[in-house]
Amino acid sequence: MLSRFFTLSLVAVFVFTGCKSSKNSSTEARNVGNKKTNYIVEQIQKNESIYPKSLSFKGASEMKTGEKTTSFKTTVRMVTDSVIWMSITAYSYEVARIIATPDTVKYISRTDKKYFIGNYDFIEKKMGVAFDFFDLQSLILGRSFGLDEIEKIRRSNSKRSYVLSSVRKGQLKKIEKRGVFDDEFEIVYTNWINPENYQVERVEMWDMNTQNKASIQYSAFENIEQYVVLSAFKMNIIAEESSELISHFSKIEVNEPLKFPFKISSKYEQIK
Repeated sequence: MLSRFFTLSLVAVFVFTGCKSSKNSSTEARNVGNKKTNYIVEQIQKNESIYPKSLSFKGASEMKTGEKTTSFKTTVRMVTDSVIWMSITAYSYEVARIIATPDTVKYISRTDKKYFIGNYDFIEKKMGVAFDFFDLQSLILGRSFGLDEIEKIRRSNSKRSYVLSSVRKGQLKKIEKRGVFDDEFEIVYTNWINPENYQVERVEMWDMNTQNKASIQYSAFENIEQYVVLSAFKMNIIAEESSELISHFSKIEVNEPLKFPFKISSKYEQIK
């Protein structure tokens, strides 16, 4: 079985957190106008339509679960809509390597000498929150969640933000002793939008069936060439065992040639 540490790491390190950025932690009210929902969504989509074809970055991450804090380093490489590659190290030793495509996740645990090849159901099982490749990519790019169908979006205003919510329904394939069956899920996505630049500042994902929740805070963004990329991030996961994920990244590069080495030793045992 995949360890909880590295499953959470899969999400934790799929983000930027740059030291060069200036964070805006002000809680003062902003001038939230009365723009129409269609217009707000159009401006968000306009922002999110500009992104680099590839990204790579390095950094240090930290996970807090109860009284325990675990630190690790990462190297992440991504080609948009195609592949996400990650190497996780602790105490100068590579402990895990992951490569994700839109339909498959491959995972090597060097500490356990085991590997996993399969779909994204295992993330939902381990974290209690459903994620797929494009959800993970949205974390990397600092994008909104669940705003694809304008007619299903509910809108309200807070003192600082436009608040847009929607519900996604679907099915996850579950494997039990008696066979394979579909398990329905309903996830509520809520996005807090900065009214001054229509940038997403916070996203919350709530699984109505399990009551598990993931809250993502996009704290700051940084200009790299002509792109605006996420540069500060924190995630809180509220489930059976709640955790906080924080990452600090540097050496961010865009649109450079990338390699994705991934080899499974014949001595490793497959996780099923």
